[in-house]
Amino acid sequence: AYASTGTEPAAEQATAILEKMEYIKDFGDGTVKPSVHSFAMTINAWSNVGSETAAHNAEEILKRLLEDYDEALEQDTEYAKELKPNNVVFNSVIDAWARSGSNSAGEKAESILLRMEGLSKIKIYDVRPDTITFNTCIKAWCNSGHPDAPLKAEGLLRKLETNPQYPKQRGGMLIVRPNRLSFNTVINSWAKSRKPKSAVYAENLLIRMIKSYQSDPFSTVKPDVITFSSVLNALAKSKATGFKAEKCKSVLNSMITLYEDDGSSDTKPNVICYNTVLNACAFSARGGPDERRKALSVAVETFNELRRGQFGLSPDAVSYGNMLKCCANLMPPGSYRTKMASQLFTSCCNDGLVGGMCLDEIRRCLPPREFMQLLAKCGCNKPLNQGRMAHSVQLSQLPRAFTKNVKAGDLKDRQRDSYAPKKTKNIVRGRKQKEHPVLRRPGLLIEQSWMSGKDV
Repeated sequence: AYASTGTEPAAEQATAILEKMEYIKDFGDGTVKPSVHSFAMTINAWSNVGSETAAHNAEEILKRLLEDYDEALEQDTEYAKELKPNNVVFNSVIDAWARSGSNSAGEKAESILLRMEGLSKIKIYDVRPDTITFNTCIKAWCNSGHPDAPLKAEGLLRKLETNPQYPKQRGGMLIVRPNRLSFNTVINSWAKSRKPKSAVYAENLLIRMIKSYQSDPFSTVKPDVITFSSVLNALAKSKATGFKAEKCKSVLNSMITLYEDDGSSDTKPNVICYNTVLNACAFSARGGPDERRKALSVAVETFNELRRGQFGLSPDAVSYGNMLKCCANLMPPGSYRTKMASQLFTSCCNDGLVGGMCLDEIRRCLPPREFMQLLAKCGCNKPLNQGRMAHSVQLSQLPRAFTKNVKAGDLKDRQRDSYAPKKTKNIVRGRKQKEHPVLRRPGLLIEQSWMSGKDV
């Protein structure tokens, strides 16, 4: 019970029980002796706390286990069998470091892995790294916040790809292979990294996964939705990747091909994947004319696939918002942009998918007067009849039919600053600037009767 609670007091209680068992073993009647499972549960209790101090405590308990085991080998070989360390205790300590958030977590975890490799060559120990060991070490690097965490994690992955072998206690060799989680953890780390070429590294890992899966019938590294989504996200937010819209579409097409080949639900594209491609298109505005033109073409193609109901999908509020953002960012003002944006917004209203992003982006696409007229054509003529300004229209004031199918998280009205009325008062560090009194010439200062209490 203490092991699964995840709090420091619970872990301290588990440690106290372990220490009491050790005391009875050493100074009592010897009827109660801690086994390797006792140590494993105590280590797990500290692992679940998720702090650097907890990781240090878990490692200290592992050291005590190894010392007790060495002592038992000399004094009580039968009891030594109950204390024999295994992969579970070592992996739990590595997991404690992976959850600690410490900058040194990766180094600490990898040092334990190296120690396991050394112990695997000693027959009296039943310890050897496995896939879980490597994956947890990779996670420790990725969670450490170390500036080179993705590089260190990928270094471990490359070692794992060589299929290292470790001797089994009863003969034979344990061949350790990477699995999908090994790759996904590193890809996700690259996707979160701020390094200039992080998206390229993430994409290269995906390519390696696909090649391995297609060339090896026993491969355990088949990409899934999480894999593709992480790579798409890395490419979409990258500022150093040119023509990222086309690259994202290429990744999505690879995902579609893989799904059509085996029909597995693991690789079935979802609306988030399509929205990420649209987002990459929308943020291709910094490229040259050729890149913007191709990004718009990719956006139209991707959105039309959603509209056709491919794989049972359909656009959501984010899809419409991203597509309108593409119009605003990639098309120059004019009749063509107005026509295309108006058609999109009309369809969005009819589908009941007008969210906060959609309302913001349509106001960027259209001049204020044409936006108000479009609202009226869609069935919301009250703002136009009242002579209101475009920026004053709030999402909550639109007809319920416009927003009925929007998810709660997408209903937020973002209301860009460019649409809101400008504030005239100067604000300094969150405080209103002190207003100085207006000084007038004495000849213009007129005293009123209500000021002095007497008639003037």
